Amino acid sequence: MKEMDLRIGKLISEEWMHILKDRRLFLILFFVPVLYTVLFGSIYLHHKVTEMATVVIDEDQSPLSRQIIQAFEESESFQITKEYHSEEDVKRALSSGEAKVGLVIPSNFEAKLKRGDTLPLLTLIDGSNMMISNSATKGANEVITTFSMGYSMKKLQLQQGLQSEQVMNTLSPIPYRYRIMYNSAFNYSDFMLYGLMGAILQQVLFLGIALTITREKDGGTWQRFAAWKRNPWRIAYAKTAPYFLINLFNSTIAFVIALYAFGAPLAGSLLVGLGLILCFTFAVSGIGYLISLFSSNQLGATQTAMLIAVPSFMLSGFTWPMEAMPKVLQVLGHMLPLTYFLDGVRNVFVKGNDMSVISHDCIALILTGTLTYFIAMLLTRFVVFSKNKSEAQPVLPTGTNLTV
Repeated sequence: MKEMDLRIGKLISEEWMHILKDRRLFLILFFVPVLYTVLFGSIYLHHKVTEMATVVIDEDQSPLSRQIIQAFEESESFQITKEYHSEEDVKRALSSGEAKVGLVIPSNFEAKLKRGDTLPLLTLIDGSNMMISNSATKGANEVITTFSMGYSMKKLQLQQGLQSEQVMNTLSPIPYRYRIMYNSAFNYSDFMLYGLMGAILQQVLFLGIALTITREKDGGTWQRFAAWKRNPWRIAYAKTAPYFLINLFNSTIAFVIALYAFGAPLAGSLLVGLGLILCFTFAVSGIGYLISLFSSNQLGATQTAMLIAVPSFMLSGFTWPMEAMPKVLQVLGHMLPLTYFLDGVRNVFVKGNDMSVISHDCIALILTGTLTYFIAMLLTRFVVFSKNKSEAQPVLPTGTNLTV
């Protein structure tokens, strides 16, 4: 190569021309950082968790208990959704995800408080998401403290005729305690480990399957599959089955390490967890296969797969609650398989729920996989090979066999 061909200025110009001509690369370099900044910033647009679904047990049924419930309703942190009559019902609501917080007002609460007895209010809080538990603990403490000060001040002023300054020195706050369910020690590894595992498993599977067809395209051997155009399921099965099994193996190893090396919680059935993993693998395989079918080369497939995988964890609702996101992002999050997988993992491994609780997650994952595979097969049957009908079929490499 001549020395003049290696001039720095010329090479820089060539690189700029490549960037400007490659539309996908141009968008990744100039558009994706802005897009993800706006996306991630919008996730935390509300700045804090609000309107947490809250259920109530009011065993006292007194004017004071109704005032306390009203104080919770007026707080932006809580949204009273239902009233139960036993603590077991509240625990079931927290376990199933129907509620995030349970408020328990014991019987004879007002009467004992007037006599000076200590009978505390109790809040049960879903600790499987530390953002929920932290926000609920802080919010409940603020509500009860504020209400307690107002109630005590009013009582002392009416009964003893004390001035505000004197009241502040003799306040007796309403007793309050909370119980964190599923992660009482606020263990950060219990909270994050399963979520990060799911994100990694999805990313690896996306990459593997997204490259399966584009590798054939780059190698010039893709047209040999035109013989299976009328049976596109054969192509899908042949190209994705190995990765399906690999992900099952990876998932098994990852969960065994998490459980026995790092002490991750296992409250539910491993068999139910395996069913969830199968549904998740099927959904991600379908999306990855569709990406590979659309992409013209391996680089394009990798870029597209990463564009989907990168925001999935943030939009899944695993760390920042889905309810606290803008509606548009909630809809986008519910289009991603990781959302349903991590919801199921939390329900099975952390909360100990059975298949009845995660059935909607499994159905959503199965529908995602079925829809993406169906679209891919339609494209394979009617679009992908149609433009090559007039082209002569390439000579197959020695030993090539497409017979099933």
